[in-house]
Amino acid sequence: MTSRRLFFACALAAGCGDAGSPNSGGTDSTGSVAEIDGTMVDLVKPQAWVQLGADADPLRDHRPASVECPLGVGWLVEVTGFEVNTGGCNYGAFTQPSLREIVPGAQISLNLYHFDLVAAEPATAHAVIMAGDHVLLEREVEIPGKAMVYEVDLVADFALAAGEPVVFHLHNHGQNTWTLASIQVEVEDP
Repeated sequence: MTSRRLFFACALAAGCGDAGSPNSGGTDSTGSVAEIDGTMVDLVKPQAWVQLGADADPLRDHRPASVECPLGVGWLVEVTGFEVNTGGCNYGAFTQPSLREIVPGAQISLNLYHFDLVAAEPATAHAVIMAGDHVLLEREVEIPGKAMVYEVDLVADFALAAGEPVVFHLHNHGQNTWTLASIQVEVEDP
């Protein structure tokens, strides 16, 4: 078993994650949107992420003047998901079209994790995952910091057509590894 798989398995078994709230974009399971009853399917594919240009970046105010994030060094697809290595990527803005529609009441689940966060000077990492204009997860994480798994489950209070953009935004200082393991959405059973 690779060290990443072992970390992920241990982190989930030990419960060192953060279910947390998404900050916006949906309701928790006690919200006022009627939940649907269905099956969880992938909203995105790890191998389908592409970099966003400055003009298309919804968080362009965070973008540095020069972005250095080459494929294979700053970001790549691993067995465990889509990985961003901040030692080779000073700013990550990635997108892909959603594979499925999101309907109000659908559960959305996502899993993002990072290893220990280190930097020469204290800093703050910023991670955001969006579906269309809706924020599914937003975290500001102090560096240095311990490894963490972010498991977010929310009920959509919005609709989004299949093919609309999903965005993964990440920036921090230092040599750190973040992995977006999955984003899934509930679809109604026939």
